[in-house]
Amino acid sequence: MDRLQHTTAARRDAMRDLLVNSWEDFQEIGCYWMKALAQQRQGCNMSYSVYGGVGQKQCGVDLVPNLIAFGIVGQSKLWHVRALTWAEIEKELVKTNEYPGPIQEYFVLTTAERHTSVQDRMPFGSTTYTRRQGSFQVFVCYWSDLKTWDFIPEEALLRIFPSLASQASKLAARQSIPNEYAESLLYARGLFPQLISQSDIAWLESWDFELGYVHDDDFDPFAKLRFELFRVLEAQAHIGLKDWLCEGRRAELVKCLPAANMLFLRVIEFAHAVVSEASTAERSGIRVLEHGHSDPGAHSRITSSWRRSAQNLVQAYRQVVEGAPQS
Repeated sequence: MDRLQHTTAARRDAMRDLLVNSWEDFQEIGCYWMKALAQQRQGCNMSYSVYGGVGQKQCGVDLVPNLIAFGIVGQSKLWHVRALTWAEIEKELVKTNEYPGPIQEYFVLTTAERHTSVQDRMPFGSTTYTRRQGSFQVFVCYWSDLKTWDFIPEEALLRIFPSLASQASKLAARQSIPNEYAESLLYARGLFPQLISQSDIAWLESWDFELGYVHDDDFDPFAKLRFELFRVLEAQAHIGLKDWLCEGRRAELVKCLPAANMLFLRVIEFAHAVVSEASTAERSGIRVLEHGHSDPGAHSRITSSWRRSAQNLVQAYRQVVEGAPQS
């Protein structure tokens, strides 16, 4: 059983118990979900992105196709404590009068429980709504109804739900051929100190992420390694991408699997946490990556994410490369 199969097995066992913890994560998932729905409805490969940002008018739509002329759009609702009523959905539908693109189908993606007002409004699974520009179909898709998360890229799934990564690694350790796992572990212990030095680890442990920026020179090894590790994982998961292993040190990196699976994911998680929120700037003549938010809430959320993902990376490195006990 390969790493992807281990992860899939872990997903099936854990799906029912997992909650999405932030609206940013649910919007990211929503983009992948909408892409899958567009493929299902229209048979086309259409990517989606979040429409606007915090404090901006979204016109009842927060998940939009990268080609605005494409008429399938979405609205995400991350609710854990109450059901989603038709009145709440209608509040968003009214705003679509201001949405500049066409709407043929409108999907509400939600973690909320069902409500009778929605079931009464769409007894056959959908309903029609009319805005100033014309009519469109409305559908409601519930998180609890999903039977598979295969539409979510593995890197994103394991970053958003770290417990799945932990379960997948434990399955790999139990189900791999013992010699294969041991050989990959020994290979990782020889290779990773060449890629992540002790000074890199010391920086992760000592840097004050509360500052809201990192020095580009300190972060650069992780940024470069993130790309290589992601390509190795993708090549492992998709047979058509095996040629990617020919580049750089990827043929060496793949020999670190399955034992270093968690370490791969933690490097990717940390680098993604920084680059997804930061832009390049200069401080006292030093090139840095900083988030640039003046809002205290945004600053706290971002820097906490950076610090937490750095800690997770150090812990994974200690366990895989140095043999530290698992906590």
